[in-house]
Amino acid sequence: MKRYNKFIFILFVTAILSGIATSLEAQDKPKKKKTALIEVKGLVTDNTGKPLSGVTVLSGEGSIINYTDANGKFALKTKADGTLLIEAFGYKDVVINLAKEQPTVIKLQNEDLYASERDIHERADGGKTYQRDLVGTVSKLSMENVLKYPDLQLSNALQGQAAGLIAISGDGGLGYNTSTLYVRGQHNNGTNTALVIIDGIERPIDDILPEEIESIEVLKDATAKILYGAAATNGVVLVRTKRGEAHKRIVRVGVEYGVQPSTRVPKYLDSYNYSKLFNEARINDGMNPYYTDTQLEGYRNSSGVNDVLYPNVDYYNEFLLNQNIYRKGTIEFNGGNEGVKYALVGGYTGGSGLEKVGERSALDRMNARGNLDIKITDFLTVTADVAARVELKNWGAKDGAGIFSTLSSNRPNEYPFIIPNETLSGQFTPNEDGTPFFGASTRIVDNLYADMVYGGDTSERYVNSQTNLGANFDFNKYVKGLTFNAYVTFDNYSYLRQELRNTYPTYAIDTYSDLDGETITRYTQMKKLDLPKTQKIASNNTYRYFGMRADIGYERTLGVHDFSAIGAFRYTKNEMTGMTQDFKDANISLRLNYSYDKRYLAELTLAGMGSNKFDKNDRFFFSPAVGASWIISNESFMKEVKAVNFLKLKASFGVLGYTGNTGFFLYQTGWNNNGNYNFFQDQTDHKVSLARWGNPDLTWEYSQEFNIGIEGLFFNNRLSTELNYFHECRKDIIGVNNAQYAATAGNYTMYENIGQVTNQGIDIAINWKGNIGRDFLYTVGANMTYSKNKLDKWNEIEGVESYRKAIGRPTSTIFGLQALGLFGKDIPLEDHSLQSYGIYQNGDIAYADLNNNGIVDDNDRMSLGQSFPVTTWGINVDLKYKGFGLYMLGTLHTGITQLCTNAYYWNNGLNGYSELALNRYHEVNNPSGTMPRLTTTTESNNFRDSSFWTENGSFFRLKNIELSYTFENKAGRFFANKCKLFVRGTNLLTFSKIKDLDPERLNAGITNYPAYMTVTGGLSVSF
Repeated sequence: MKRYNKFIFILFVTAILSGIATSLEAQDKPKKKKTALIEVKGLVTDNTGKPLSGVTVLSGEGSIINYTDANGKFALKTKADGTLLIEAFGYKDVVINLAKEQPTVIKLQNEDLYASERDIHERADGGKTYQRDLVGTVSKLSMENVLKYPDLQLSNALQGQAAGLIAISGDGGLGYNTSTLYVRGQHNNGTNTALVIIDGIERPIDDILPEEIESIEVLKDATAKILYGAAATNGVVLVRTKRGEAHKRIVRVGVEYGVQPSTRVPKYLDSYNYSKLFNEARINDGMNPYYTDTQLEGYRNSSGVNDVLYPNVDYYNEFLLNQNIYRKGTIEFNGGNEGVKYALVGGYTGGSGLEKVGERSALDRMNARGNLDIKITDFLTVTADVAARVELKNWGAKDGAGIFSTLSSNRPNEYPFIIPNETLSGQFTPNEDGTPFFGASTRIVDNLYADMVYGGDTSERYVNSQTNLGANFDFNKYVKGLTFNAYVTFDNYSYLRQELRNTYPTYAIDTYSDLDGETITRYTQMKKLDLPKTQKIASNNTYRYFGMRADIGYERTLGVHDFSAIGAFRYTKNEMTGMTQDFKDANISLRLNYSYDKRYLAELTLAGMGSNKFDKNDRFFFSPAVGASWIISNESFMKEVKAVNFLKLKASFGVLGYTGNTGFFLYQTGWNNNGNYNFFQDQTDHKVSLARWGNPDLTWEYSQEFNIGIEGLFFNNRLSTELNYFHECRKDIIGVNNAQYAATAGNYTMYENIGQVTNQGIDIAINWKGNIGRDFLYTVGANMTYSKNKLDKWNEIEGVESYRKAIGRPTSTIFGLQALGLFGKDIPLEDHSLQSYGIYQNGDIAYADLNNNGIVDDNDRMSLGQSFPVTTWGINVDLKYKGFGLYMLGTLHTGITQLCTNAYYWNNGLNGYSELALNRYHEVNNPSGTMPRLTTTTESNNFRDSSFWTENGSFFRLKNIELSYTFENKAGRFFANKCKLFVRGTNLLTFSKIKDLDPERLNAGITNYPAYMTVTGGLSVSF
C-alpha cells in the first residue's frame, strides 16, 4: 500500500505546486487595462453557403447569448479580445478568437455521423472512441428522458431506457425501494447483477442525482467490458458525471413537488367476517366454533378500534395515509474557458412516509458535486473532483418492514388499541406519564398503536464522500500521438443508526364463564414498563474504497491507416468494518486498434485480471477479446444508395474471468475453534472442527462471449436502429457437488468448478424521428431485450426424471407440484394417490403423481415457469409542438411466472384473513369457491410451492409521462434564457393478469411499503 500512497502524494503535490505557480504567474503580470467592447456582426451558413437560422452564438464565457435570425445573421457586443462559440445541432462547433480574427461569414461543417462530441465513449483505459469507430456493443441512455422520472432512487428511472438493460423493481421502505440492474439477462446460477461504474470507479448508482450525470452507457459485449476487470463480466452500467464546458456559462435551477399515492393496497377482512370464517376453519379442522353468536353479533356492531370486547380494526386504514410526499430542488453551475472548466451541482431530495399515527417517517438527502479541470501547461491538465451525499432519515419505533409485517398478519379483532383507565385502574397502576392502558392478546403481546405513538424514535445517518484526483499529459507536441494519464480516488461511506425504544405495559383480554354461567372478563399484563433515557447505537458501519488507474497511449494516422495502442493498469481495494478480509482487484490491459480508410476496423485487447480470492499461483486470469467492424456505408458502391446514411456490421469474441460468485480462501482447508473439553477431571484441552475442505486446484469461473450486430441510420437520419445477437457460455462455475457424495460426507466436501450456463438472445433498439410542418416534431422508439439461459452442468444426480431436472432449464426455474384442483370439487378424494404432506380432506389441493408410484412427494416436483423475464420492452413517444411537449414511456415484461405465496394469498393459521378467504371452497357455505378450504393450522399440504399458486406475471406499465411547456428567450427580453413548466407522472397504469397486488412486486404492501404512482409539478429555469 505504501507504494500507492507515494504515487498519490507525488500526484497531489504536483497538482498543488502547479496551481500555485500558475497563480503566482498571474500575479506577476501587470494589470491590463479594461478591454473595450466591440459590436460583432456576422452571417452563419452551412458548408454550401445556405444561411442557418436559430444557431446559438455565445461570448463572454457564455454570459452573452445570441441567436441567428431567419437570414442567418447575428449581432452582439462583446470584448474585443473575447471569443465566440457558434453551436448548431448536426454541425461542428466553431470557436473564434476575436483578438485574431473577426470573420463576417462563418461556415459550419457537417458533423460526421456518430463522430461528434456527443458520440464519444470514454474507455476504462483512458482512451476515447467515437461510436462510428466502436467495434463493441454499447447502448447509450437519453439523459433528457431519465431526468423526466421523479423518484428518490435513480435506478428506478432506468427501466425501459435502453436495449440490453433490464431493471427489476424491488420492495422497500421510504428511500429503499431500489431496482436491481441486469445486462442481457442472467449469466450464471449465482450473482447476475451488473457492475455500476461512476467516473471510472465502482460506486452505488442510487447515491447520485440524475442532474449530476452527463451520460449513462450500458457495456454489453466482451470488448466493451474487458477493461473493467473481473467484476464486469455480467455487464457494466457506466455513468459519467458532468464536466465544465469551455466558453459557456450555464446556471440552472429546478424545483419539483408532488405526491405518491399508494396503488394496489391489499384488503383484509373485518372482525365479523373474519370471526365467521375462523369458526368455519375450526370446524374444518374437527373442532368446535370458537366465537359464539353473541360475540359474532358484538363484532357486527363493534364501536371500532377501542371496543374492549369486540374490537374491529382495519389496520391499513387506521395506520396509513394514502400517499407519500416527494420534493426536490437542484442548482447547477457549468462553464469555463480554455484554462479552467468547472461543473458544480447541488441538490436536495426528500420525502415523507405513510404513517398516519405517531412520527411520520422523513427522508432528507443532500447531494453536492464539484468537478474541476485546470490546464496547467500546454501538455498537462489536472482534474480535481469532490462529491458528497448526506442522508438523514427519522422514523418511530417501527420501520416500514415492521409496520407492514404487522398490518398483514394481525387479526382485526386481535386487541383494542386502548383500554379505558376506569376499566383497569382498580387492578393495575396507571403509567406515571399519563399514557393510557394498551390492549394486547396472549398471542400478540405488542400493541402496534403503542409502538408507533409512544414506542420511541429512530434516526439514521448515511454519509459518503468521494475525492478524485487526476493528471492528463498530452505529449503530442514532443512525440506525436503520445499521452499519459493517472487517476486516483478515495471514497468513504459511513452509516450510523441510533434508536430509543420505549416499552409500555400491554394487557391481554379474554373472557370465560364462571360456575354460575356469568361471563367474566380477565386482564393479564403481558409486558412491563421500560423507559430508557437516551438513544443507543444500533448500527455503525464504515466502508472505504480506494482506486487508481494509470495508462499510456499512442496513436497515429498514416494516410488511410489509423493506429492506436493503450496500456493500462487498474487497482481497487475495498475495506469494511467487521470484514476481516479486504477485497482487492487489479486489471492490466493492452488495447490495440487499427482502422483502414474508415471502413474496416479491428480491436484486440489482452488483459490480466487479478483477484485476491485465489491462491497466489492462480490470482491472475488471462483474458483476450477481439472485435471487428465494417462500415458498409463508406464503401463506394453505397454512395448512390440515398436511403442509407450509415451502416455498420460488427462482431466480437472474448474470454472474461469472473469472481463475483467466489468466496475467499476456498482453496484452503479451514478449521473452527470450538472451545474446550475435559479429557480427564483435571485436564482441559482445546477442540477444533472442520469448517471446510480446501481445494488447491480451484480455478476461475469464466465466460466465452460472442456478439454480432448491425447498426445504421436511414432516410436522412430519421430512422436509427441497432440489432445484436449474443451468445455466452459461462464455464467452471464454483459450487459444491453434493450429488456425488453420500450425505454422511458432511463438511468433507469441497468447492469445485462444476457449473456451466449458456445464455443467448437478441437486443434491438429502433427510433424514428420526424416532423409535420415546422412546428410539430415527434420521436417514436422502442427497445427490446430477449434473453434465454440454460443450466448445462451443475450439482445434480444422474437418472433423475426429466420433469425434475434443473439441468437443461433456465436458472430462474421455479419448481413445485402440479396442482390438479381441489378435492371434492375438482378431484375425487377416493382412489387418489397418497399425498405425503400431512392430513388432507375435501377442499384441499390435489397434486399429480408424476412418477406414478402411488405417493405424491418431492419426487413429483416439476418446472412451473421462471421468475426472470424472458423479454423486456421499452416503448417511448416524444411529441413537441412549438413550446409544448408530451413524453410517454411504457415498459413491458413477458415470460414471467409469479409464485403467489405471501400472507395475502395464504390464509391459514391464526393470522388475519385477506379478502381472498371469501372465495374459499366449502361444500355447503361456498361450493363454487376456488381457493383451498380454511384451516387454523399451518398444515403443509396446501401451503407449498405448486402450480395452484402460480400466475402469469407479465405486465405492461405506463412507466412515465411528462406534459411540459418550454419558453426559450431567444429575443433576450426576460431575465432567463429558458423556462420549463412541467407535470410528471410515474406508474400511472398497469395491465396484468395479477389484479390485487403489483405484478412486479408481489410483496409490496405485505412486507413493506406498497407500490405507488407519482404525480409531481415543477419548474426548471436556465440563466
